[in-house]
Amino acid sequence: MLLSVLPNFLPATAIIPVHAVTQWVSNASRLSMGLRYLDKTLIRPLAIGAIAGALLGAALYSKLPTDYLPLILGLWVLWLTWIPQPRLPIPQKFTFVFLGFYQSAISMALGATGPLGTALLMRHSKDREYLVINTALYMTLSHTCRVAAFTLLGFSFIDWWLELGILCSGAILGSWFGTKIRPYIRQDHALKILKGILTLLALRLIASVVL
Repeated sequence: MLLSVLPNFLPATAIIPVHAVTQWVSNASRLSMGLRYLDKTLIRPLAIGAIAGALLGAALYSKLPTDYLPLILGLWVLWLTWIPQPRLPIPQKFTFVFLGFYQSAISMALGATGPLGTALLMRHSKDREYLVINTALYMTLSHTCRVAAFTLLGFSFIDWWLELGILCSGAILGSWFGTKIRPYIRQDHALKILKGILTLLALRLIASVVL
């Protein structure tokens, strides 16, 4: 949803780097509010994969056609929203190395990588608190690598300090509020509403390029 809104306020070259910082703050703050559910055995494999993925993703990002980035993002959002994520035949011990790599490499280029990580975590536990907090773990590691990679690529985050300040403040507030209300929300209702909003925003992005 954030990727669908940012093109209204930022130039194409700033969308994904600013998104990376905002998502780092969002996930790190959510992780800090539920550390008792953290699965520490995931940290090493996720970190190894995330670092390798960020290196590859940096190369992909430098080749993106920025004029068509809203179109690419719109199609990507539709794909993530409506197409079932594939089941990949990966040996168990490499599952989370792959997840860290996938998350960092693809999100360096396109920003958001969808629910594949949650699907992999569900093989370990279907407890909602476990899934929310350990999804925040792998996203935090991934976005840390992304921000570092964008910095090395020369992106000047300081030029966007005001936008980042507003977005990150909202992200922390959202993490706090979401943590408080999470036990009271029916997942099936929330998912339907979210899919509808994402679809409308994605179509708006696509229309901004093709019309």
